[in-house]
Amino acid sequence: MKLLSLRWQLIWSLILLQVVVGLLVMGGFIGLAWVLGRVVDETGEETVRVIRDAVVRAGDGALALAPTPEFEQLRGNAGAGLWFIVRDAQGHQLVQGEVPERYLGLAGRFDGIDRVWIDLATSNGQPKARFERVETRAGPVAMMVQTGSPLSMKSTLRGTGVAFLFLVAPMALVTCLGVILATPFVVKRGLKGLIATAAHAESIDVHERTTRLPLDGVAGEIRPLVNAVNRAFDRLNEGYDRQERFLADAAHELRTPITILQIRLEGLPNDPLKVKLMQASARLATLAEQLLDLQRLDGVVVQAQQVDLKALCERAAADLAPLAIMNRCTLSVDAPLAIVVGGDALSLERALTNLIQNAIEHGGQGCDIQVRLCEPFCIEVLDSGPGIPESERERVVEPFHRLVPRGRGAGLGLHLVAEVAHLHRGRLTIGSNDTGGARMRLELNLGA
Repeated sequence: MKLLSLRWQLIWSLILLQVVVGLLVMGGFIGLAWVLGRVVDETGEETVRVIRDAVVRAGDGALALAPTPEFEQLRGNAGAGLWFIVRDAQGHQLVQGEVPERYLGLAGRFDGIDRVWIDLATSNGQPKARFERVETRAGPVAMMVQTGSPLSMKSTLRGTGVAFLFLVAPMALVTCLGVILATPFVVKRGLKGLIATAAHAESIDVHERTTRLPLDGVAGEIRPLVNAVNRAFDRLNEGYDRQERFLADAAHELRTPITILQIRLEGLPNDPLKVKLMQASARLATLAEQLLDLQRLDGVVVQAQQVDLKALCERAAADLAPLAIMNRCTLSVDAPLAIVVGGDALSLERALTNLIQNAIEHGGQGCDIQVRLCEPFCIEVLDSGPGIPESERERVVEPFHRLVPRGRGAGLGLHLVAEVAHLHRGRLTIGSNDTGGARMRLELNLGA
């Protein structure tokens, strides 16, 4: 989809507006002048052209007028007031209309003159008559015509086009150039508040749902859009709150029947069916605990509590050692230095426990698992299992997404780790180690 540029939309709109307004203004003046009868051939140039095209030679050698469409239209528009004199070198003369006495004797007195305007001393400074030597179909003639005859529509439009080309077009071109140069600055200045609001919107995510877009500096025309977005954020926040309350209530309600189920399962005879049922109930218990952990994280405020990451790694590995032995996995801790970080000890321990459990479950029977403590504030969990495909590394942190659809996990473990990392201004990075297995890297206090 092609993006629309507001700058170029404004530029083309303004240019089109100038052209349309210019044409309307010029058309309005021409229409008004036409109605008032002021659209006339004031210099006589158009009248000379029309008569020139109509002058022909009669059979006896005299001058005559051919009834051309333009001449007939001129004669019809001018009526009885049209007059002109046409003379050739042989003395033939053609007179049309009532020629004023003062012009009758002038036609033969302009020897050596090709063009002259006569009787300039008028109130508007325009000539009353025009004398010009022209070439016609009857040969060269001298012509004196009355000026001020009404112009035809064709001549009016042609004159208007010439006037637009030489008078209006240069001004419009300069104005258009100014519009092209000035519009980017105008758009940038006008959208300054919106750009700042868009930059603020980039900081809003699911963990900062109470943030709203500011209205400072936003133009009045754009304020309804910003207000609508803020109202949409309010509705989304309400939806998230309802969803979280539902999950928390569901997890609380599930704990009691799951506990009762586990107690009754322990009283059954030992057989393969009991093992499967116990595994299923354990999975339900894990799911309920993880849902509660996610709910607790929303209320956790990371304080300046000092957490010894080395002791944390050793404690988590010791707690999960029986599970690793059950799956014939080796579990080791590489923490040569004591690293202390500010954070929430309970949530950090829960996150590391989920990473180790994930390695035990997905690494396979007999895999090697190593918990490594790195500076400045980083914990890595590496395993020698099949690893996580690169195409799945972003999706495995999504809630309820499982790499193995029928696996024992609920798909919340890595999502919980990512939430804990975000709570401690860090991130969870999923990659691969030298053996091709998975490498889970929990980084804390980034930018601290």
